[in-house]
Amino acid sequence: MNHNAREPQPPNGPLPPLVGGGGAIVVGVQLHGEDGALLVEDLNELSSLLGTLGVKVLGRVVQRRQKFTPKCLIGEGKALEIRELAAGAGARTVVFDRQLAPPQVRNLEQLTGCEVLDRTGVILAIFAKHARSSQARTQVEIAQLEYMMPRIGGQWTHLDRQKGGGVNSRGMGEKQIEVDRRRARERISRLGKQLEQFRKDRLNQRKARRNELKVAVVGYTNSGKTTIMVALTRADFKPQDVLFATLDASVRTLDPNSRPKILLSDTVGFIRNLPHGLVESFMSTLDEVLEADLLLHVVDASVENFRAQMQTTEGVLREIGAGDIPSIYVFNKADKLADPVLPKILRAAYKGSMIVSAQSDEDMTRLRKHVLAYFEENLVKATLEVPPADQAALSLIYQSCLIMSSDFNHQEKSVFEVRAHPGVLAKLHHYVVSVAERGGEGVL
Repeated sequence: MNHNAREPQPPNGPLPPLVGGGGAIVVGVQLHGEDGALLVEDLNELSSLLGTLGVKVLGRVVQRRQKFTPKCLIGEGKALEIRELAAGAGARTVVFDRQLAPPQVRNLEQLTGCEVLDRTGVILAIFAKHARSSQARTQVEIAQLEYMMPRIGGQWTHLDRQKGGGVNSRGMGEKQIEVDRRRARERISRLGKQLEQFRKDRLNQRKARRNELKVAVVGYTNSGKTTIMVALTRADFKPQDVLFATLDASVRTLDPNSRPKILLSDTVGFIRNLPHGLVESFMSTLDEVLEADLLLHVVDASVENFRAQMQTTEGVLREIGAGDIPSIYVFNKADKLADPVLPKILRAAYKGSMIVSAQSDEDMTRLRKHVLAYFEENLVKATLEVPPADQAALSLIYQSCLIMSSDFNHQEKSVFEVRAHPGVLAKLHHYVVSVAERGGEGVL
């Protein structure tokens, strides 16, 4: 083996760098029967993704076809047109909104004379740019390497066979491409073990929070999830107005005075055609969603295609097994709505939803009360009798129950009249004497 063979791990991940001069041409393909308006929205979104990377879009090309071509997705004539357009505009990168096979990338690069990326490559580049924590960087690198492995032939040109390792060896050794792929697989294996340790650490953190009620903030990328979470929890943090700014789940208390305690967690945003590898890699982060008692599904109601974005989010939630968790729709950016009738339509179509602006303190107060009221309506009245020696049970009661009255005059047991979430009462079932109706009077 050639010990000088380099591991396929460029400084900013395995993808070609996008940030820099030259700009890009974006390309869309509309097959027969597909919605042209949706294609325009997808290309607009792709342009926004490139803008997040600091890449200026210098041109847009759309080809309508009956079917894709195996060689380069589009026709060779159209590829040569793109070459002329890119040369005239000074673009050095061509970005397709469709997923490209590795041979198609190589063929298109030869025909256009430009670096060629697909939508998945752009999303991975953004994730690599915004990854801050060790866990996020590990997750992104795994997804990048898995994306890169079948494309290594287009990334490295040193494909000659290597000599065998021994002095008396005969025959041909491994191709450099085989060495690179093997090293990539080895690194994915090592990173996977690191990610598993991160999962265990997060599991321990969630176990420590198992007695609290949990709310996960989910939604399409750049819908305002982090801004809403910061406003609800009054956190000292300034969200970024860019796509995929949040890659790590952060957890904060909704209201420190509420009982039971309610925790809010922010999550990575979703997007159409989100690479499956990224969903798999970020499962340790998305586990916060699976542990939630309630989802706040944040929707940017100011964009024309917000219903399609809602469907995308709901599709990913089903994919990760969170489709049945109760949710409240939060239609954000009400201050930017062009149609004054839309709020009435949304309230009628989505019962229990909220129409808010994350920039409005009044709206955020209403949303906070709405979340608290949701849990209050689902609290159950119960009488508990707990031995004074059971400090764990007493701690759970004080942390996670709304105590209406308490009596410590009994010698063997302390008696509590509480209102609590059914899940909390399930943990205290040994001490439950009676259970009354849900809801009722009382304020969290």
